[in-house]
Amino acid sequence: MAPVTITVLYPNVQDATFNMEYYLQTHMPLAQQHFGQHGLIGYRVQKLLSTATGDPAPYSVMCLLEFPDRAAWDNAVTQAAGPVMADVANFSNKEPTFLIGEGVGGNVAVSKI
Repeated sequence: MAPVTITVLYPNVQDATFNMEYYLQTHMPLAQQHFGQHGLIGYRVQKLLSTATGDPAPYSVMCLLEFPDRAAWDNAVTQAAGPVMADVANFSNKEPTFLIGEGVGGNVAVSKI
């Protein structure tokens, strides 16, 4: 089975609120606690700045959740998503969009600065 990346996107609309401090300090450790026992390998959080053309990004925050395979993600959602999803209202007034991607190739370069 191939690894999967779950992309979680929070909308960038006029009436949206998002508490990044709460998200990083409370919500993501909660997600790690509940999803970690079901295969979560790690996550990355990105504050989205703009599109490549300079237009406002349609989303304000993106979180990438890494799982070893689709079955691990499905199990995490089935067994542990309740407390994680219930916490969304504590940092955002908008529901996120979830995208599931399966790894098919790529190369990650690491540079030293």
